[in-house]
Amino acid sequence: MTSRTSRRDFLHSGAAAIATSGIISSGLAAPGAFGSQRSEPYSTRPGDPVFLLEGSVVEDLWGVRRRVNPLIKSSRNPIIVKDRDWEGSGPYTYGSVLYDPEDKSFKCWYTVYHDNEYRKRLPGSYMVCYAMSKDGYVWQKPELNLVEWMGSRKNNFIRLGQKYVSAITVVLAPPGSGIPSRYVAAYLDAPGICLAYSNNGTEWTEHKGNPIDSRHSDTHNSIVYDPARRKWLVHHRPGLFAGPSKRRIAVIESPDLQAWTRPETVLIPDEADVPEFYGMPVFQRGNLFFGLLQIYDRPTGRIEVELVFSPDGFRWERIPSRELFLKRGSAGEFDRGMVFTASGPVIVQDEMRFYYGGWSVDHNHPGTNDDVALASIGVAGVPLDRLFGVTTTNQDLGFRATTGLILTRPVLLKGSTLEVNASVQGQIKVALLDIDGKEIPGYKLDDCRPIQGDDLRHQVSWGDKRLPEGRLIRLKFQLDRADFYAFYVR
Repeated sequence: MTSRTSRRDFLHSGAAAIATSGIISSGLAAPGAFGSQRSEPYSTRPGDPVFLLEGSVVEDLWGVRRRVNPLIKSSRNPIIVKDRDWEGSGPYTYGSVLYDPEDKSFKCWYTVYHDNEYRKRLPGSYMVCYAMSKDGYVWQKPELNLVEWMGSRKNNFIRLGQKYVSAITVVLAPPGSGIPSRYVAAYLDAPGICLAYSNNGTEWTEHKGNPIDSRHSDTHNSIVYDPARRKWLVHHRPGLFAGPSKRRIAVIESPDLQAWTRPETVLIPDEADVPEFYGMPVFQRGNLFFGLLQIYDRPTGRIEVELVFSPDGFRWERIPSRELFLKRGSAGEFDRGMVFTASGPVIVQDEMRFYYGGWSVDHNHPGTNDDVALASIGVAGVPLDRLFGVTTTNQDLGFRATTGLILTRPVLLKGSTLEVNASVQGQIKVALLDIDGKEIPGYKLDDCRPIQGDDLRHQVSWGDKRLPEGRLIRLKFQLDRADFYAFYVR
């Protein structure tokens, strides 16, 4: 593997030593949360959300706070349960759920655990099953006839892995990535972290260069494509760690899935945390990467999920309050012990669905025979792009103006209309500023028609004026009793 040839722009002078120690990434006090400059202005993409949560796009905030918007679990949970003999302790999403636009169906790759094989170190301790659905709630488990298990091929195991296959992430190969197959998968096998390719999602061709990393990263190994830099990123557990546990988050990257950088630790627990992060599926949306960080409390064995974010997959930030994105269920519910999300959300019209594996026992459970179902799959959701809200604090800050304000860095607008995703009890106004921070005539706060109500697509207007397309400008959002989630340029 090749080493990284250069550090990013934020690693300069004394900050480089801090960042390589993991302090910035872990959320400890350090310069950079809102002080890191981009090497070039952010250029909007038509219809893509722009989240105003961190310093690559945000210049300053005033009178607002960032808060996570927790997932709402479906009343239909659990939606996939153990109903086949070969499903071991039950289905859970150390896996992926995708919507395939070609055949208009949901596809799920989920993990099953076989305790007997695991205890005896036999092949098949972890295996991946495949399911399909038309609506994402009612699932079919087709007989694939690909893998023999207990003398029969009448099962829904995919054909993949040399000894076992675990913690799989499946993604659709994005246009322009140079991948000839429809699907790319990252997973754990006996050699280490491996890749595979498939056109139908069930029959796979293993990557000739496996393993891409020989470390035993027995967690959800995540693969995601960065379209801005044309790089693939795999987040996994690091090989170097200070204490007795490697449960932290590291990343490797590649331009072509062939040559990979050395692992770099990018997220470690700080003084406010329990000491371990179990794993972190990563997905990209708009201008940010989002991490579904699994918070592992070893004494209790409980695992819950915090949502974190990054402009590049390397510099991760966390909201100081550490609010959870997905909590365990209550006593008696199928997910009361641990929760693990799939690799990323599925967008269905105006909803983001997060499929997750719920366990009725915690991680300290001593194990079970395969006759007992302990895991099932559920789903939870939030409205489109409402992952984090920037909300007014309604505090008296000692100034006459008590409304919340968000000021962006210079942004290149590629489109003629501006929309805001927001829930507004009072009002929101938007101004366009030049790069020196002066309001542009005709686009001042006083020229903006007040935005009111709750809508995923409030249209911003300054009379009959359209956006000055192609111009480098700043945006200033004035919030009065409002929750702001994202803006869009179309």
